[in-house]
Amino acid sequence: MINNESIQGFIKWTNILGILSIVLGALAALAGLPALIIGAAPGVLMILAGVKLLSAKKTAEGFIGIEDPTLQLEKFNQLITESTGFFKFQSIYYIVAIVLSILGIIAWFAVIASIISSEQMFY
Repeated sequence: MINNESIQGFIKWTNILGILSIVLGALAALAGLPALIIGAAPGVLMILAGVKLLSAKKTAEGFIGIEDPTLQLEKFNQLITESTGFFKFQSIYYIVAIVLSILGIIAWFAVIASIISSEQMFY
């Protein structure tokens, strides 16, 4: 039997996190636009993750009041599928963010090294 209190908590928090992911993803995409598509990619991934999470929330809302174990299992499988989509997009987001951060750090060190080497040429 599905615990309705747990489902209510899941619905509440997936709604909050889904909306936050979409809003923060939109802000990240807008902030990344000057760097063209590469800069906006993490934000787009966050938006897609938020959409998947809101979809999982709708599926979880379908659990409430269902007494038939067969229907509960069907809804549960659908919920797992929707939640897995969120985890996939979130994982890709983290990977992209790590790669872009590493590239940014390398670029920063390259600029610093260039400045130091150009200053040494004047002495």
